[in-house]
Amino acid sequence: MRLVNASEMRTIEEQAMNIFGLTPEFLMENAANAAVRYLFDQWGPGPARAGVFCGKGNNGGDGWAVARLLFEQGWEVKVFHPGRNTPLTVEAALNRQRALTLGIPDAGWSDAPAAIDEFDVVIDALLGTGIRDGVSGELARVIEVINGSGKPVLSLDIPSGVSGDTGRVAGPAVRADWTISFGCLKLGQVVFPGREYCGKVKIDPIGIPQRLLVAEGPRRLTEAADVAGWLPKRQWNSHKGQHGHLLVIGGSPGLTGAPVLAALAGLRSGAGLVTIGHREGLVFLEKPAEVMTGEWSGLAWENYRAMVVGPGLGQAREATELLAKVLAKRDLPRVIDADGLNLLAAAGVERHLREGCGPLILTPHPGELARLCGLTAAEVQADRVGLALEKAKAWGVILVLKGAGTLTATPDGRLWVNPTGNPGLATAGTGDVLAGVIGGLLAQGLSAEEAAVAGVYLHGAAGDCAAEELGEVGMIAGDLLPRLPKVIRSVKQVGPI
Repeated sequence: MRLVNASEMRTIEEQAMNIFGLTPEFLMENAANAAVRYLFDQWGPGPARAGVFCGKGNNGGDGWAVARLLFEQGWEVKVFHPGRNTPLTVEAALNRQRALTLGIPDAGWSDAPAAIDEFDVVIDALLGTGIRDGVSGELARVIEVINGSGKPVLSLDIPSGVSGDTGRVAGPAVRADWTISFGCLKLGQVVFPGREYCGKVKIDPIGIPQRLLVAEGPRRLTEAADVAGWLPKRQWNSHKGQHGHLLVIGGSPGLTGAPVLAALAGLRSGAGLVTIGHREGLVFLEKPAEVMTGEWSGLAWENYRAMVVGPGLGQAREATELLAKVLAKRDLPRVIDADGLNLLAAAGVERHLREGCGPLILTPHPGELARLCGLTAAEVQADRVGLALEKAKAWGVILVLKGAGTLTATPDGRLWVNPTGNPGLATAGTGDVLAGVIGGLLAQGLSAEEAAVAGVYLHGAAGDCAAEELGEVGMIAGDLLPRLPKVIRSVKQVGPI
């Protein structure tokens, strides 16, 4: 599903007007009707009492139109605005005049604290998607009144104070129960922290022709249909060699479970063969029968179709030397995770990747990306989208930045946001499982971008399946493994777009 920023949404609306003859008034009326329908779906048709908070732009115009439509449905409505003498956009002024002509009561923002308890529902139409900086002054106080009211909130397009372009929250922001997104889904609605401010999100096309809404763009929310189109189809007479041989390099004393999890995830995602490459003399007490092992010195690199490097690897000198060999295998698709990333950071990521590295996927969590970039984890989290795109381009890699709403960025500027997963995945070993899933898909012939995006989606979906059956608390990484084939089967049943 396409994700847009504020500028792109404006372009889409301009195209709808210039090419198809739609008017701003038509789009605003459709947006208001969509918001009222969604409110009725969530709250019921009422009648009830609504406090509508409007700003001075077109988002405020949407709010005035919503107030009028609710009033005509028998609701008690009151509109709070920045002042009668505040300049408004043309469409906002038109809808304000229509509402006032009906006799809808209105008041200034400063009257809101004394009146907020009167309402059953609050409509947030203060800012919309175009905000770039934090909110302050009287507008910040109004947002704090809304959040402190305890009333259910419907935000029009995006909660006020949340950036539609980045999801950042640089000051007070409305915490909505429901958000109605006009036209397209916005990036800021699906990346954190914006995602948690939006509540339940519904998209309405508001009359914009579908061909404008679904046009290709650089950002997408991953859907099952995307993944279904990439997963390989198996022939009846196929054999294990046709499904790829994955090499997992990892393991050190006390850390042998990590490569085992990655290896099993590779098998569960469909790889025909998986071998764990380990340092000399290391014993795997938990090695499953389905996984082969071999010491580093005896590995025949030409036997493998893909590689995962890092789970439980440790950071000893011989591991650093091995990583250099791995990076030199530019014709082999590779996933670098965990200690592989830490070794890369210590050795200098720019120095190792500046000459091109072939198909390479890095899968850092925020702390690991911070070490790679020379930043703090807080700095990474403050600009997840920008940093992921910047480093994917600079390093020439597919960068998977793990966390809530995992991001996959490509060197040519595409960004995928993952919708699956839950807090139960915040437990030891789930990152090893993810690396193994991506590696297993690479071994089956998916491109690096396809394997990364699909692997993140399937891994999160397996976590959702486990959480539904077991609960989020107490989930362990091994719970994902038997559920991977289930979610793969489910995705395949969806079929490609």
